[in-house]
Amino acid sequence: MTYASLRAGRGPNALVVEALGVLGGVRGRALDVGAGPLNDTRFLLELGFSVEAVDTDPCTLALAAEWRHPRLRVVHADVRDVPVAAGAYSFMVAIHVLPFLPRADVRRVAAALAGGLAAGGVLCCTFFGPEDAWAGRPGRTFLRAPEAGALFPRLEPVVLREDRYDGIDARDEPKHWHVVRCVFRRPTGSA
Repeated sequence: MTYASLRAGRGPNALVVEALGVLGGVRGRALDVGAGPLNDTRFLLELGFSVEAVDTDPCTLALAAEWRHPRLRVVHADVRDVPVAAGAYSFMVAIHVLPFLPRADVRRVAAALAGGLAAGGVLCCTFFGPEDAWAGRPGRTFLRAPEAGALFPRLEPVVLREDRYDGIDARDEPKHWHVVRCVFRRPTGSA
């Protein structure tokens, strides 16, 4: 069972909804990185966005094929291998994907995402903090809020919040979460 197959059919992530409030009524192109079960993608499509969803999970492709939505383009690839067009997106989502990359890759992907935002565009993303139950696993990145903010020096931080709580993971196993929730906006005067 993959993350996408375990989580399909749920509503959008609360941070995506919060970040859309920052964006206001602007629509356009959105990029959903680590789109998994396409829950956030579906929500963005319903709001009128054209969405490019990136994921390596075959379940993501199968879900998209069922929908056949004209404003959805799925890229079956690792986010590290997908070029992000400069200034192309008004909204970006990277929920629970960046922590699964090594730190050097996170820096490179963060720079690409920041460069892909249009002026006034919004990026929402999450990281796992060092108190997360999965902290210390090799090949992953764990950050505190200031470190996450420093990855996006050209963007304005709107939300940089650390939440700690006991919950469950995608397989319904108990887990202590330490999640850094981030919403950034590209200044309107930037190129």
